[in-house]
Amino acid sequence: MKKIYLFRHGKTQMNLKGRWQGSGNDEPLAEEGKVQSEELANRISKLGLKIIYTSPLKRAKETANIVAKACNIPLVENKNLIEGCFGDAEGLTLAQVYEKFPDITPHWQSLEEDGMDVCFPPNGETKRQMQTRMIATIKEILANDTNDVIGICIHSALIRCTLLYFGEKLLSIPHDKIFMLEAEDSNLRFVEAK
Repeated sequence: MKKIYLFRHGKTQMNLKGRWQGSGNDEPLAEEGKVQSEELANRISKLGLKIIYTSPLKRAKETANIVAKACNIPLVENKNLIEGCFGDAEGLTLAQVYEKFPDITPHWQSLEEDGMDVCFPPNGETKRQMQTRMIATIKEILANDTNDVIGICIHSALIRCTLLYFGEKLLSIPHDKIFMLEAEDSNLRFVEAK
C-alpha cells in the first residue's frame, strides 16, 4: 500500500488579487505564500514523505522546495503536473471571466458531468483532460517510484479535477489542505483531507 499526499502551492500576488493563473502565468510566491508553505511544511514533515514531485511552475516549485527541505527529502520536477491551461481566462478575476465568457463559465464552475468537457478559447484544457492527465501521471509515478509515501505539489484546478475522479466535489481548494490518496497495485482511492 502506498500513500500519496496532494497539496497546493502557497499564495502568489495573483491569488491575493483573485486572478486566475493557469499554466500561462509563472509567478513566484508572495510573502504570505512563503509563510503558508513553511506552515504546510511543518504539518507535512509529520507524514513520513520520502519524495516530492512538483509542477514546473515557480509557485509550486518554491512551495515544494520549502517542504522538501523541512522533510530532508528529494524533489523531482514533472512537466505533466503543470496547472491546466485556461486560455483567455488566465489573468482575469472570476467576475471578468463570467463577463467575457458568459456561456462557458457556469459549465466550467460546475462540478457535474456536464461541465467536464468545456474549455476556454483558444487552447484551454477541459476538466476531463486535466483529470485524465493527473490520474495517468499519478499512476506513472506509482509504477516507477519505489517509495511508499509520496508528496505531489500542484495547483487548485488539478487537485479539484483529481478529486472529481473519486466523486469528491470541491469548488475551492485551500492552500493549507492536504489530500490523501492510497494506492494498491494500480487501484487508487481517496482517503481524506487533512
